[in-house]
Amino acid sequence: MVRATVAALVLWATVTAARADDDAARQLGQAFAAYDAGDLAGARAALTGLTADRLANPDYLLWLRGQIALLDGHPADAAVDFAALAATPDSRFARAAAWRAADAAWEQGQRADAAASYQRLRAAADADEYADLGVVAYRIALAAGDADPARGQAALRGFLRAYPTHPLAADADRALAVAGVAPRYSDDDRIERAQRMISAHAWDGAVAELAQIDARAPRAIRIRRDYWLGTALFKMRRRYADAGKLLLGVADDMRSAEALFHGARALSRADHDDDAIRHYREVVKRYPKTAWAEEAQYLTGWLEFNRGNYRAAIAPLAETIRRYPKSKWMDDALWFLGMSHYLVGDPAAALPHLAKLAARSGSLEAGKGAYWQARALDALHQDGEATPIYQRIVGRWPFSWYALLATARLAERGVAIGPFGTSTPTPRGPAVADAIDPAVIADPAIRAFDELVAAGLATDAGVDLARRERGLVKRHPRPQALAVLFDRYGTGRNWSRPWKLAMAYDGGALDTPPEGSARRFWLHAYPEAYKDLVEQYRPLGGSPPYYLYAIMRKESGYDPGVLSYADAQGLLQMIPATTIRVAKQLGLTYAPGDLYAPELNIHTGAWYIGKLLAKFNGQIPLGAGSFNSGPRPVMKWVEANGARPIDELVELVSYQQTREYMKKVTENYARYVYLYTGQVYTQPLTVNAATVQDDLTY
Repeated sequence: MVRATVAALVLWATVTAARADDDAARQLGQAFAAYDAGDLAGARAALTGLTADRLANPDYLLWLRGQIALLDGHPADAAVDFAALAATPDSRFARAAAWRAADAAWEQGQRADAAASYQRLRAAADADEYADLGVVAYRIALAAGDADPARGQAALRGFLRAYPTHPLAADADRALAVAGVAPRYSDDDRIERAQRMISAHAWDGAVAELAQIDARAPRAIRIRRDYWLGTALFKMRRRYADAGKLLLGVADDMRSAEALFHGARALSRADHDDDAIRHYREVVKRYPKTAWAEEAQYLTGWLEFNRGNYRAAIAPLAETIRRYPKSKWMDDALWFLGMSHYLVGDPAAALPHLAKLAARSGSLEAGKGAYWQARALDALHQDGEATPIYQRIVGRWPFSWYALLATARLAERGVAIGPFGTSTPTPRGPAVADAIDPAVIADPAIRAFDELVAAGLATDAGVDLARRERGLVKRHPRPQALAVLFDRYGTGRNWSRPWKLAMAYDGGALDTPPEGSARRFWLHAYPEAYKDLVEQYRPLGGSPPYYLYAIMRKESGYDPGVLSYADAQGLLQMIPATTIRVAKQLGLTYAPGDLYAPELNIHTGAWYIGKLLAKFNGQIPLGAGSFNSGPRPVMKWVEANGARPIDELVELVSYQQTREYMKKVTENYARYVYLYTGQVYTQPLTVNAATVQDDLTY
């Protein structure tokens, strides 16, 4: 049976031009739908009569059949399919199948063999992508106990040290209790467990674990306890003052630049900036050649800037540049130094720093330096020198945040300029065939894609085609290959991959008008993704057309499966806690995982994002910023700097992520508006500082 299955996979791996069996595709789709619904019997029934030779994707059949057999209590059958898959490196399931084969051996009672496989597989750097390594460690411990109870008990204690928050930890505790063996955690063990809990974001558990270390423990233990306790309190984003006290209290004993640095940082988070600056200076003094010193030197100036002490920021920022010219903080130091001079009314002193930044690359670095170089020249009444700089910004980085601002500044002085600069470039971009080439359609990568789409597995189709994309482009003329790729991704409602494809192959098309071949790249780089859902729910929040697409592009790149470090989920990266409140407003039900469904994500996101924009009177940068940081910080920034023009207000936003987010979303929005309406978005320079007073403060 194994030999026959491998033969089918070899047949699949070689090129066959025959059309995929439509009935087989439907059968496969029905089986996956039943499996996803938890109906193993229905999934098994749907596979009846389906054989690998009828499919362009026989590995999907083997994977699903193996999973059903494993979950349904037939591990020997599962082992056959998983072994065949593991021997097929071209399949996306090959790596995972090796793990499932070990699981099948475990379920058959072959615990020693399974443990040996687990040991080998978990040595791979990406092992955690394919298995729960806690389960693996637990099973290895049980297998060790089969041969040697004492060794097994030691392995279970090791499991409890390494995976203290794992669901199987309670089972390990019980197994040791039954054997009459207590875990007997040493102080070192408790510190290790706390470290693991911190890595797992189980902050409260880490604090509780460290609290069990006796106050009479040796001093070396207490120092390590306090360091990790301070680290836990810092990372849990509360009790910053306590975290700072603990970290600073052990920094001398540990001779640790890191402890001293993070102690200072904790004090800053607790709004004790003067104390933080004092300790940052100590980091530089005592550990001058470390990366911590480089950042500490920069932060002494940045903290002064951030609290509005622009004159006090100048000296430490200048010292950062002098002392650490190769530091990764160099560009930031140049920027804040230039702006400090500008904001204290000394634009001439700002110019050399901004000119250096303007020599960098990219719209958000060089564009920023060039724009503020022109603003400094404006302040010196040197309009003749500023005007060509503004014009170059528009021509070099069309639609960027700084191009929009430059356009507005030119308009102030009566100088009209198009969205691409003083002259409109000829649309350009690689050729994309107008017709679909049958030879590309017959390629095994496309046949496999089409079959999965027909089976209702559009997301999987996109994942697999992305894996084979480069080979497809090499096998066929690029214009024909790109035409089919763009067509097929659209068929599968996959807008994430075409966006990346358009950016990778555009050849400068996105910096020229969206006409001719360039338009194809614009449409895929800025698609109306999930248009049916966006247009259905957009009126709930009153967002202007294309605004939600601009947010979606920045948040998820149109990928509904994205999860951020902050637990933001799905297309619009809604956070569960926020979604619960929004769902209540809309009369919707919400359960964990629902945000990965495009409809609920867009439904709740459209209301929330639109209402936030309305709260800030439709001002795109402020509405976008409020979605990124929450409305309260933006309200605070508007209150402090709303009398300034929008360019200054945005640069004075204290959260770097939010500051850059505001700029990028505004660019996305401007590009969407131009692509689909032909209108040029005008960025107002004056801020409407009046915030709509409502209960939307979350």
